[in-house]
Amino acid sequence: MNSKVIAPIGALRQEKRFNIISNNLSNMQTIGFKKDTPLFRSFLSQSSERANSIFSDSTAISFLQGDLHKTGGEFDLAIDGEGFFKVSTPSGIRYTRAGNFKLEKGMLLTRSDHYPVLGRKGPLRIEGRNIKVELDGTVIVDGIPIDQIHLVTFKDLRALKRVQHSLFRSEGEREVEIANPRILQGYLENSNVNPIVEMVQLMDTFRTYESCMKVIQNQDEMDSKAVNELGRIR
Repeated sequence: MNSKVIAPIGALRQEKRFNIISNNLSNMQTIGFKKDTPLFRSFLSQSSERANSIFSDSTAISFLQGDLHKTGGEFDLAIDGEGFFKVSTPSGIRYTRAGNFKLEKGMLLTRSDHYPVLGRKGPLRIEGRNIKVELDGTVIVDGIPIDQIHLVTFKDLRALKRVQHSLFRSEGEREVEIANPRILQGYLENSNVNPIVEMVQLMDTFRTYESCMKVIQNQDEMDSKAVNELGRIR
C-alpha cells in the first residue's frame, strides 16, 4: 500500500485510539470499571486484488483486578480474585465487578440502576438489622444465614461484552462456578485504569496522528504541484 492509503487509515486508527483512551480516563473513578485496549490488525498485501483490503479493528476489555479500598459501607462489596456478581435485568442476567450496592424499600439488594443482585436462591432480600457477608459470600442477617451471593466466571472472558460502564453480558459462554470465592464487606474495587499509562498513550496517539496528517498534507502538496506542472507542460 502507498502513503495515500496508509496515512489516512493510520489517522483514523489514532482517532479511534484517542476515543478509547478518553473513555478510559473519563471512567477512572467508576467503581469496577474495566478499561478497553485497542487491537489494531495488519494490512493485507498478498495479491494485487487484495492490496487495498484491511482487517477490521477491534477492542478488548482488560479484566485485571483494580485496587480495593476500604469504605466501611454495609452494602459495599468487593471481589478479591476472580469472579463476577450476577444481577437480574429486564434483558436477562448481567455480570459486574462493581459492588456498590444498596438496599431498596422492598429489602431488595440492588445496583444503583435498581437491578437486583442474585444469590443462589434468587434476588437477595435482606430483612434485619445486623447484616454480615462472609468471605464465601454467605449473607447472615441477625445471626441467621439466609443465602449466598452467587459468584461466577467464564473460561473465556472475551465472551463478555460491555452493556454499561461496569456491566457485561455473555455471548454464549457458560458460567463457571468460583471454587473459593472471596468477598470483602465494606470494600469496593476501583477501576483498573492507570492514569499515568493512559496519559503516556494519549501523548503517543497525538504524535502519531500528527505524523499521519503531515504525510497526508505532503502528499496533497505533491499532487497539487504535479497537476500544476503538468498544466504548464501542456
